[in-house]
Amino acid sequence: MTELLFLNHKNQYMNKPFFSFLWIMMMLACQNQKSENTIPEEKKSDQIYQYSLFTALANSIYDGNLTVAEVKEHGDLGLGTFNGLNGEMIVHDGSVYQFLADGTVRQPDNHELAPFVVVTFFEKDQIIEMQEPTNYNELKTLIETRLPSENLAYAFKIKGNFQHLKCGSADRQEKPYGNTLSEAIADRPTFEWKNITGAMVGFWFPEYVGGVNISGFHLHFISDDKKMAGHVLGFQAKDLTVEMDICDGFDVVLPQTQEFNKASFDLSQQYNNPKK
Repeated sequence: MTELLFLNHKNQYMNKPFFSFLWIMMMLACQNQKSENTIPEEKKSDQIYQYSLFTALANSIYDGNLTVAEVKEHGDLGLGTFNGLNGEMIVHDGSVYQFLADGTVRQPDNHELAPFVVVTFFEKDQIIEMQEPTNYNELKTLIETRLPSENLAYAFKIKGNFQHLKCGSADRQEKPYGNTLSEAIADRPTFEWKNITGAMVGFWFPEYVGGVNISGFHLHFISDDKKMAGHVLGFQAKDLTVEMDICDGFDVVLPQTQEFNKASFDLSQQYNNPKK
């Protein structure tokens, strides 16, 4: 509207005092709007940043334009994958790791790209100490009884000794991408280890997130020596420390790619649920 005012009334108001006053008012308005829209530093840790939709990943949108460097700018804990569905991404203590289908762990270069990422700046709000032996299902049940609300999202860092741990990776897909996510991971490479220490990182989302993300738990693992990792499928453990970050914001950024823009999503595609 300001530009229209200049165009339609420029002859009427062509004097320096008026324009000086108007310029000051515009600058003050911009400053006020910027301060209102800026998230305070102390609240950024409660925001979850997500790049793309889980529905897009489930429908074979395996390429994105988010760089590893940008992942680090948006969080120091989280998970995702890499272009071409090339393995699993683990974000732990500000570092990004890639667990490949051959069972190796590497740190990708900052320019490498991702099609789906969920991260946050982690600050623990609650701690649960578990000294008794437990497994994945028992741990999930226990944590869910401790959630302050089933309508919020949560980030987790779970550290301890794993007597047995089973993780999965993902085989890199080749263009044109014909397999949906469920089809691509139906025979995913899996790895099992005994007596390993490390951390599981990830999230719990309410059911209402729908196709935006996966409801419930989604955890990835990285060992203390950074040699073992992956998508957590099951475990037996003892002496676990569960750190939980209560999150009250969810920032979803959509890919600016031709594939995403032109895709027609089959909403029946879910995690590990191939289309019949």
